[in-house]
Amino acid sequence: MGLPWKIMKSAVLAMVCLALPSLAETSQNVPLKITCQVTGLFAEDRQPDLRKVFGSIPSVKLIAIQYSKAEVTLEYAAKEFSNAKPDQVVKRLDDLVRNASRHALGIKPLSLTPREKLKLIEIQVEGLDCKGCALAAYEVVARVEGVERATASFKKGLITALVDPSKVDRGQLEKALKAREVHIKAP
Repeated sequence: MGLPWKIMKSAVLAMVCLALPSLAETSQNVPLKITCQVTGLFAEDRQPDLRKVFGSIPSVKLIAIQYSKAEVTLEYAAKEFSNAKPDQVVKRLDDLVRNASRHALGIKPLSLTPREKLKLIEIQVEGLDCKGCALAAYEVVARVEGVERATASFKKGLITALVDPSKVDRGQLEKALKAREVHIKAP
């Protein structure tokens, strides 16, 4: 009556397994998503610049921008970041974005400080007459330890910083700005 059932079952199972890609290959082809904080997104009108940068990085797709949180959701092919741990993925993404934007934009992990524990500080400034000046002022503030998010508007003459008040205060931000010769408006 032909081959015994167990032998046929084993043969069919072997053929199916040979026809399927390996588990490792399958997991490498699955796109992965990650949400990160983006640096350099200091004004809403920088969003087209951010989209252009991601358009030039074929291995990463920009899914969403949340300007109010300075966050992006990205999709990337696992095979492009094989053997990378989660913190290494963020570092690799940062390297790609920094290179594509000539170091004007970057990626970092999401903040671990709950938003309700952060304080908003607004500083009126003078002399921000272009995007370059606004970027320079933004970078001064964004690099201060304890600043979770910053913006700089040359149109409004305003620097904002969402800070961890246990690490930084308004005086420290003003001191950093003055050291870079950013003029602070008198209240």
